[in-house]
Amino acid sequence: MQTANTQRDNVSGLAAHFECRPEFLFGNENVPHVIDASTVRERTIADLKVFHIPDVFAGRDEVFIGFGIPNAYLVCPDGQGGYQKFAGKSLRRAPSVIEATRDFVQSGILLRFKNLPPHAAEKLRAAMKVHHGNKYWTCVNANLRVMEDAGFSAGKRKLSSIYFPEAMLAYLLENELKFEGQRIELQWIRTTPMSVERHAAKIMKAELWTFCRHAERSLQPAAKKHKLLGRVLAFTSGKMDAREAKNKTVKREVAPALPLDLPYETDIAIKVSRTSAAGTLLRQVWAGSHAFFEGTQERIKSEDYLTETLQPFPQANPSFVTRLKKGVLFSRPVVYAIRHFLAHRYTDVGVHSERDVHNMVRTHSEAAPNKYNVVLTTRRIILARISVGAKLIDWILSKHVLMSGYAKDVIFAGELWKDAEGTFWLSPNSGTYQPTVAQLEAAAAYLRKVFPHLRVEILREIAA
Repeated sequence: MQTANTQRDNVSGLAAHFECRPEFLFGNENVPHVIDASTVRERTIADLKVFHIPDVFAGRDEVFIGFGIPNAYLVCPDGQGGYQKFAGKSLRRAPSVIEATRDFVQSGILLRFKNLPPHAAEKLRAAMKVHHGNKYWTCVNANLRVMEDAGFSAGKRKLSSIYFPEAMLAYLLENELKFEGQRIELQWIRTTPMSVERHAAKIMKAELWTFCRHAERSLQPAAKKHKLLGRVLAFTSGKMDAREAKNKTVKREVAPALPLDLPYETDIAIKVSRTSAAGTLLRQVWAGSHAFFEGTQERIKSEDYLTETLQPFPQANPSFVTRLKKGVLFSRPVVYAIRHFLAHRYTDVGVHSERDVHNMVRTHSEAAPNKYNVVLTTRRIILARISVGAKLIDWILSKHVLMSGYAKDVIFAGELWKDAEGTFWLSPNSGTYQPTVAQLEAAAAYLRKVFPHLRVEILREIAA
């Protein structure tokens, strides 16, 4: 169960306030708490995205393993007030080395080792020296050999038997990491704007390109002598570079954190939708997780605020477009079929506080839109992010009727977002359910009672 103490543990040692929410890893594996540190500045050095360690961590005694694109590395204190890292090269093409970080390492996914005893860093430094200069098939395996020799273990499998980042991430998600037999808490931190799942997919792609690049380098001498081969290599190299440079991201704002020590309500049970196997594959194509977040609590009764249920497509004389939506695009069979792929089942992610919920919701701005569609039923509060990836897919997969699944107890539908000041805004923007202004005001009053420490305001006018 998530408590105020857990929240304090989540933020301790971090250099700034970061949002935190569940994310997917490799399909339907769920990471319950991912610190979203993507607001830190990413710099580009020699085609690698890097970040400044003090932008994420407040102290100088952190131990973490990082997964950039494409390299994995292990960081620990160097014993002189700085950080050192152990980095290997894949395909045994160069020796593994101990390097001074100068406080910069690759951006990506970090696994932070918490509650380590002070001598753990000493043992890691000693193990790094043993493996310095050795060649290994993968950088992940090189780092895991260092960890194993330093006294780390997990589950029944030897860490040194793991070779690839996706295998390591999945294994450590399922098995407790231990140091000298004592459980180590792993904190997942993301410094890239990409989701954990998207970044992991990029890592796997980078592994494939690594083989291609090595083949290209081995052919370079011959390409200088044969014009046709040179043109082929120039073309394929250009294609790779264009694909890697295509996507640009916008840095977004983060609303201020709520105080730690207020008497927050701590009874909000949250679960997240999980796709079917086919839905997971499709999600890789549309480049985003259209998850439904459902919250429930028993403290406040919705019927004390909203007494009428809403019907989808309530127009007496619907337009042709509305008839098309109701009868074809979002008919009951179509909605049920989409939900079979999109929300095949749900995963419980624990009981949370108001502060947790505030921290899970992304901050919205015009530069980085992060609005959510919201559906209230008599017992559930359902959220789905509107802008995820492709606009057409977003429009389809965040529809209110898709979220409700034609539930008979819908009492409100609209939009919700958190602004840069931390205020939640509620609007009645739902062409499907069309709530009244009175229902909007009642829904806001209900949410204020469920979340008494959150500021909830209403926007009566819907932008054209």
